[in-house]
Amino acid sequence: MQLWIGLQTSNEKVRVYKMSIQELIAPLGHTIIALSAPPVDLAETTAWITHLNSVSDPINQKPAILVIPFADIETAETYAAQAAVETSCRVVCVCYHGASGQEPELAAAMAAALADSSDPALPFNGVNLSGITAVEDQYKLTFERVEAALRNGVCMIQTGVDGNPEIVRAVSTYRINPDSGDEDDLMLDINGALTIDYTRKVMRTAASKERRRKNTAVSRRNLRTIFMTEALKLEKAEILENVTATADQLTVTQDDTDKSRANATIPAYWVRGMHVIATTLNVY
Repeated sequence: MQLWIGLQTSNEKVRVYKMSIQELIAPLGHTIIALSAPPVDLAETTAWITHLNSVSDPINQKPAILVIPFADIETAETYAAQAAVETSCRVVCVCYHGASGQEPELAAAMAAALADSSDPALPFNGVNLSGITAVEDQYKLTFERVEAALRNGVCMIQTGVDGNPEIVRAVSTYRINPDSGDEDDLMLDINGALTIDYTRKVMRTAASKERRRKNTAVSRRNLRTIFMTEALKLEKAEILENVTATADQLTVTQDDTDKSRANATIPAYWVRGMHVIATTLNVY
């Protein structure tokens, strides 16, 4: 998608040029992008994935999640299987099978659910999506079919016992390690990206409270203490775990080549959702 932008100059002439939607929103700072329909082709998909990777990289450090709606489970699985998509932990292919014509509302409702959560590690299982009409019984899917779609990187919506559409599990499309290219059977919830973004913001805010520092051993120890304090707060809030156990892995050192740079390594074991409850009934 491209937009035509007009800029008025001092001599009252208007200069017009093309700007992609990704270029337009990149500097603004955003969290959730909801599309009204899936990208029309591979080029548009690639543009969105490139955008997500760019704005969320170590330089820009902006949180970014892309929500793409589907009303057909097979179409959603096919889309999620694209090479660019299945390596991303920031894409949610949300599918409510049979909800044809409700794709814009589906994306908006999913984005609202993600934005409404104050705890980035709390899973979205069972969260109702308002504004969506429940599908007819003929479109309801078996447990096995829904599980297969989840494992294929599709965030499934089903009609709950109260008759309202609800999130089964908010998985991202991630299934392939982008660095090694190896398959990863981990069902990575979108909470992974949300927690990473939240933790990064907390640490960056804490470090930015004091901008004037000398790059000395004393200052680096002080910065490490600040990071550890924030990490322990996140552990207490059940957003991170194993902070105390891995305290020795949190380090702040001077860069080998750039003496004005300090390199911090912060282990961040994010708390997973309880998605499976396995029970044994001992009958006597």
